[in-house]
Amino acid sequence: MTTEHVAQLGKSPKRRKSVLRNGIFAQAVRNQMARQAGARKRAEEKEREEREAEFAAKPLVERNAIKLTDLELEWSVLGPLRMITFSVCLGPDGDVARAFADDVETLGFKSQLSFDTDEKQWSLNATRAMEPTAANVTHWEEWFNARVEKCQYSSESEDLVSFEGWRYPKRVAPTFSLEGGRWRDASERERGRILFGQTLGYDPVSLKRQFDYYRSTPMAPPFRLVPSQFLSKARAQRPHNAEPTASKFAQWLYSLYADAYGSPHDRDEGKKAQDAILAARRGAYACVDADVLLASFPEWQLVHNGMQMAQSAIPDYFKIDDLKVFGEALRVLPDLIYRNQRTGEIIIVEIKHSRMAIPSNLWPNIWGQLWCYAQLEQVRESPSVTIIGEVWGDAWAYFKWRRSTSHLVCLRASVRRDSRAPAYDRFFRTLFDIYRGVE
Repeated sequence: MTTEHVAQLGKSPKRRKSVLRNGIFAQAVRNQMARQAGARKRAEEKEREEREAEFAAKPLVERNAIKLTDLELEWSVLGPLRMITFSVCLGPDGDVARAFADDVETLGFKSQLSFDTDEKQWSLNATRAMEPTAANVTHWEEWFNARVEKCQYSSESEDLVSFEGWRYPKRVAPTFSLEGGRWRDASERERGRILFGQTLGYDPVSLKRQFDYYRSTPMAPPFRLVPSQFLSKARAQRPHNAEPTASKFAQWLYSLYADAYGSPHDRDEGKKAQDAILAARRGAYACVDADVLLASFPEWQLVHNGMQMAQSAIPDYFKIDDLKVFGEALRVLPDLIYRNQRTGEIIIVEIKHSRMAIPSNLWPNIWGQLWCYAQLEQVRESPSVTIIGEVWGDAWAYFKWRRSTSHLVCLRASVRRDSRAPAYDRFFRTLFDIYRGVE
């Protein structure tokens, strides 16, 4: 019964009866709703337990196939290989743990041993690149289970030795302090792992531009584009004075949808940030340099760094002679180009800086600019080309231990695609022909 009901009890007997009836009825309604909510919760728990029991009853290879299918909805963009980690708890015997680690390393795994001083137990994470098929994962899961059983028979602490399961890599959020930070080396490696297809990233910048390492900011819905409608709009808004540069082509693409996406304030802020702080952030943008590659990614080589150029310098453009705009060869200046020295694969990176909400597939102007870069002769000779659009942003973090706020620059999004996908190439080639007036 509410306070209002109690206060009204001092009135006439008839009024008191009415208030009591209303209070009893309201309580009955609340009780009924609570019972219904409890019943729904119990039904949901029962349904979940039945699903888990049904899943557990399936053969191991079938369970792994289901898990992989769910994971690959997002992770398939990284290509044919996946870094998969198998985890084992090995008990307190260091000799047993080291012997297990030696065994997995002879099979091509990278092992990482750690000791929990509280639990007095060794743990092993064994990671290897492999095709993410149910047959592959099941083969290695069965191998680890068999190897664990061998340890259990030979160890006095057999109950402490167990296979803990397998997992995909953790998502990472490369973050750099403009004042310098002790985590820079780790962030450089994280950026490289994203670039070279070992893991995915997440956006650590909140809507209020605060840094949150433990929570990902949801991306905006995908940029919805109907190709036929976009091409019709492009034909109706051809540029009057098209210039032969990839950046001007991208600006024209942006003009075709700018009014319908983001507020003018947000767009202006992004442009100002890009112009004003590019030099200060260049170290973060181009952090995966020769030293990082040599130490952590020896197969890859940085063959072009357009971020090294001072803002006041005259750009040293590449020219694409067979893409002409009013008789002049198209001039392009990619941000970063990497080449795999073993396979010949090329990765081209275009970098933007924005405070706007980021669509999961980025914006057309980024992909138009990257399409231009992919037409470079030395790129076309490569057996495969991956183009990556990166979006960086500012964030601020408060550190209690030093009672100060740090200005951070964070990798908010990294989206990759195959530049030779027929639909992608056809769409942006048509847009470029419209831009230069030959379509």
